[in-house]
Amino acid sequence: MDDFRTNDNNTEVQDYPDASGIEKGADGIHRWIYEVNMWKNPTLAVTIWKVLLLAAMVPALLVFFITLEDGFSTALILFVRVLGITAGIVTVLLLLAYPLIALLNGGKYCVVFEMDDNGIRHIQMQKQYDRNRIFAMVVALSGIAGGNIQTAGAGLLAGSKKSSSSNFHNVKSITVHKKRHTIYVNENFSYNQVYTEADDFPFVSEFIISRCKKAKVTYK
Repeated sequence: MDDFRTNDNNTEVQDYPDASGIEKGADGIHRWIYEVNMWKNPTLAVTIWKVLLLAAMVPALLVFFITLEDGFSTALILFVRVLGITAGIVTVLLLLAYPLIALLNGGKYCVVFEMDDNGIRHIQMQKQYDRNRIFAMVVALSGIAGGNIQTAGAGLLAGSKKSSSSNFHNVKSITVHKKRHTIYVNENFSYNQVYTEADDFPFVSEFIISRCKKAKVTYK
């Protein structure tokens, strides 16, 4: 049987024995907060590196097609050479820039997640919004029913830098990385990263996987 407790608004909020850090609101949405330690968790650095590497492939491909008339092997050698040079430059720039980004963000990347049966939203919070303030907003949202939920939700989004959403129906692949507390939820042209505490990880990963009927699931 599910346990219930009362929040500051005297509204019952559902607790999950296997997901103690997650609030389920009267609107049926599961909400939780996660702070990524940018020094210890390499997920963000790896993601940024992959994005930059994809961008580095553009000049390499351009060189490949321009020199293709000189022969496939010549074009391929130049492609590999240009890609190697640009990848090296990208890696050096990332190694220099990432510590600065981490310092500017206090070493933390704070995210709020909203998840229901249809999908999940990843909301990146601004630096000035500390964890206690965000948690109070999440708990307040969890206790609100009816039309007021949109007004309260607007307050949370006002403190965000950006948000991204994944529709479970469109998810093509899921990668479950338990050691990093990360679940990669990928659509064709949209990629999302879901973070949870260790105690909540089984609940969140199973919830997502069970609703992504078309997704290929990989465990690491």
